[in-house]
Amino acid sequence: MNKIISGYLWAWTNWEAGQKSVGSLKKYYPDADIFINVDYDGDVDTYKKICEENNYIFSRNKFQLGYCGDFGNVKVGRECWSLESCVEWMDRLVDACKKTDSIYMMLFEEDDFVLKYISIIEYEFSIAIHPTSPSPIGWYRANRIPSEFTSFIEKHNGNPNSPGYAAGGGTIFNREHMIKAWEYSKPILIENFDYLKSINKIIGWQDYLMQFVMQLKGYEVIQNNNLGELWEVKDNWPQFEIITGFKDHTLINL
Repeated sequence: MNKIISGYLWAWTNWEAGQKSVGSLKKYYPDADIFINVDYDGDVDTYKKICEENNYIFSRNKFQLGYCGDFGNVKVGRECWSLESCVEWMDRLVDACKKTDSIYMMLFEEDDFVLKYISIIEYEFSIAIHPTSPSPIGWYRANRIPSEFTSFIEKHNGNPNSPGYAAGGGTIFNREHMIKAWEYSKPILIENFDYLKSINKIIGWQDYLMQFVMQLKGYEVIQNNNLGELWEVKDNWPQFEIITGFKDHTLINL
């Protein structure tokens, strides 16, 4: 019988939080496979030790991806990832998908935590993103997808419909659908990346890239209304099943 869900941590250097983030999934789903992919210049040694001690699957990027682009106070000297970085990120994710038999995979960053059993995985879906239209407090704050992108997806017989893009840490997706989507989308992305980037930099941002790949293959995008972003839900965070952007991991009990 297939596992219901596994976890993929996109890791950097905050190993204490990262270890607890995937541990929060194991708390509720002990049979979950855990994949930890560390950026090239991340804390490779510590994360490798964590994987060895817990029977997790370790991997490391071939080169440093880093933050996708300049955002707020974060300055990395580019507006988005290069094509090479986008392909590396997706290849690593899909490689993990091929090494488990779970129905769903959850994407983790080092500040994402599972607080309760995840109700949405009781149903069938392709990808469940952050709720932004509306958000848990009733705001309509969807990240707009340019019409040129939706037209491009439609031209390639994909599904152009979504509430916006929001496929960051905490997103859950059907593992087999992701494999099929990347097999279909990878050559299209490689051929058209410069064109898409000329329209908008979000093609080189992870929280749209993964969603774009799924939509290009024709899969439906839904919101997970039991996922909260700490900056928005504030003190109400314990009521959610998944909390993201949570910087104080010491408040999470395993």
